[in-house]
Amino acid sequence: MKCLKILMIPLLAMGMLLSACDILDEDEQPTPEEDLQSLMPYTQYLIAYWQGLDMARYQLQWTQQLSGIRGPFIQIDRYGMEPGHTNDIWYFYYNEIHFRLKEINELANETEAPAYRGMANILQAYSLGFMTDTWGDIPYSAAATYFEEIAYPAYDSQDIIYAEIMSLINRGIADLREAALTEQMQPGSIEDPIYGGDLDRWERAANAIKLRYLLRTANYHDDYAEILDHINTSELFANRGDDMAYEFDQNLDQVNPHFFFDNERGHTRVGQFFTDLLNENNDPRLQYFVAMDANGEYEGTPPGEGRYNASLPSENVASYDTPVSLISYTEQKFIKAEVYLKTGNQNLADQHFSEAVIASLRECGIEDAAWEDEHAYVENVTLEQVMTAKYVALFLNPEVWTDFRRTGYPELTPYEDAPEGKIPRRFVYPQNEYERNEDNIPDEDGLFDRVWWDTK
Repeated sequence: MKCLKILMIPLLAMGMLLSACDILDEDEQPTPEEDLQSLMPYTQYLIAYWQGLDMARYQLQWTQQLSGIRGPFIQIDRYGMEPGHTNDIWYFYYNEIHFRLKEINELANETEAPAYRGMANILQAYSLGFMTDTWGDIPYSAAATYFEEIAYPAYDSQDIIYAEIMSLINRGIADLREAALTEQMQPGSIEDPIYGGDLDRWERAANAIKLRYLLRTANYHDDYAEILDHINTSELFANRGDDMAYEFDQNLDQVNPHFFFDNERGHTRVGQFFTDLLNENNDPRLQYFVAMDANGEYEGTPPGEGRYNASLPSENVASYDTPVSLISYTEQKFIKAEVYLKTGNQNLADQHFSEAVIASLRECGIEDAAWEDEHAYVENVTLEQVMTAKYVALFLNPEVWTDFRRTGYPELTPYEDAPEGKIPRRFVYPQNEYERNEDNIPDEDGLFDRVWWDTK
């Protein structure tokens, strides 16, 4: 098997890595089954770690949950993204995640392991969505040429990629159902850290991911029939126990990326907009999400100011081994509230909004009846209330940048010297792409250009 250099990962599970590389004697080579069993947990780790790397953190800076305090991070805070800033995060997907998911799929076909193929297809849909929502048009159908030294791939338009995301999810669900009928190559807790081989929960996660991406297409077409049908006919998350999250294993030298880059490297602090919002609403989650600053206060830093003494994310959400949430029951509830609101069902919108806020509080171990009466049990909830509450609940989840671009909420004030007085809406393409693949780069490559679904 090919072993590629890991980018930006400080600590690696050497046992997994050794099993995935050609460093053993020929007569000690792992079997395809063993390769498959080691690749899946390692790839899950890469995807979870990726969600806390710069790709996500830049998005969280632009939505002012975080704020950069030094180096390129304060430059990003001031909307000064350059092509060199996106080299590593682009190739982390293609050289690490996409490559390994493709290999898992091939091994699953070779070993007749539909459970692994189903998980790989679902994880590919999740990761591909993260990539295309960040840049818009990206390589996918020809992306295999990244592993060749000469050829560089054409880009697929985002609408085509969205069709592939839906296809991957549907194929993944079909694979999981096929796997349920056989006992061959069933993953357990070691092979599947996310769900421990629970294929029913994997199917629910697939449907929740599909719900997330259907929300973008509904926004583009201004047609919510398909997403309503999906809500009414699919097995979605039943409760918070179905959340799709990855828990980092200290025994494998894994580390939560938010902890590493804030506490060990000191790249960012919490954004002032986020702390002000929670302070103004007397939100009981403030102390859960945010650590005290040097003055014993819960205060963030405004975009571009780089206040070193501002608050860090708390250890509840960014300790050494805090799990990273990929998609949650709470997010699902907020999506339902938004969909019902936009389709004229105010009663259901109110119901799912209150359930979403309560679910977020319970995730934090908080019960506050008086606050809930005022802020959760809202009659005639508005889109601004739904999206602002979702913004708080999804702290450190880059989904909030997509929500802001789709809806305009929460109402953020751009960095004071922002070009055009706007918040960025996409990343610039990497410097390496300009040097090697410029002919294929789309014309839309400005920070303030809109991606395909960003039409409102």
